[in-house]
Amino acid sequence: MTTATRQGFLVLADITGFTPFVASTELEHSQEILNHVLKGIISFLTPTFTLAEVEGDAVFVYSGLEKFPRGEMILEIIESAYYAFRDKKNSFRRVRSCECKACQMAPLLDLKFIVHYGDYVMNNIGGKSKPLGPSVNVAHRLLKNHVTEETGCKAYALFTKDCVDTIQIDSTKLHQQTEEYEHIGAIETFSIDLDEEYKKFLNERRVYLSAEDADFVVQKDFPIPPPLLWEWVNDPKRRSLWNEETNWRPGLRPEGRTGKGATNHCVSTDVTEKILDYHPFDYYTSSIGKGPLSLTLTSKFEEIPSGTRLYWHVKLNGFLPKVMTRYLCKQALEKGLKIHQAFNTLHQLIEAEKLNDEVSF
Repeated sequence: MTTATRQGFLVLADITGFTPFVASTELEHSQEILNHVLKGIISFLTPTFTLAEVEGDAVFVYSGLEKFPRGEMILEIIESAYYAFRDKKNSFRRVRSCECKACQMAPLLDLKFIVHYGDYVMNNIGGKSKPLGPSVNVAHRLLKNHVTEETGCKAYALFTKDCVDTIQIDSTKLHQQTEEYEHIGAIETFSIDLDEEYKKFLNERRVYLSAEDADFVVQKDFPIPPPLLWEWVNDPKRRSLWNEETNWRPGLRPEGRTGKGATNHCVSTDVTEKILDYHPFDYYTSSIGKGPLSLTLTSKFEEIPSGTRLYWHVKLNGFLPKVMTRYLCKQALEKGLKIHQAFNTLHQLIEAEKLNDEVSF
């Protein structure tokens, strides 16, 4: 194994409240609950990150920069993992048939994330490969920080300045503070209140075009998990590769990142897309058009054993009779956008990338 220095993201997902939970509850039930939570965290992080190890109450994963051409995807993965964790926690709260302390205290558990970008080397110890180096030490030291004291947040994602600069997100939307550590010095950090983001997520109005309400529906299976396919579909540069007659560029980002209200612009056709609803890695809905003519599109990502089934539910906006809008919509997608050819090209690009990754590994 090569010991060459690499650069990448180092992520720790840490279950807060773990120590008092284990100390004051029945071991059998508490371990069962914790294993369930840890497996859920790993399942959300590992399609894009590589698992280094489980460190008691924390999951340590890492990834190279090449996995994130759209850096903000790291935020989407972390937020989606936290939302799934909260949903699991709510299910624990609803199950009250067991009166043991573990089942009663499970809803008190929470989750925080530490995300750093830096150098590391891969080291094999006892047949297990994981990153080592000063940057790994920095990420672990940041588990002990002062975010809760300064903000009151117990569930948060903390990013170092090195990480924020690398993924190029708008740091003015984040809470900034400096942590000090012996032998390391000052580390500038930026954090997000995940509990607040979860509440926004629950309260946002859902904009979803169903298959029944659509004028045209197309689907295709792809051999990668939803988060990876999500990146192919939402990154404007990658989108232009498989949608060959288009040239997409990022437009407005009102929240400093892709989300509701953000826009993308196709330079070659002068078409603008506006995001109406955005739920990584489940679905997003957008309005796409030029002048008075527009389409509403919901892209649905369904996990299947072989990867992801992508659905496009499309509706032509306007006041024409249904039979006419269905015909025109079908023509626009099949003849104009050449959607079947585009999806086939996307499938080929994904297969080529998978093959290249296997050869590189």
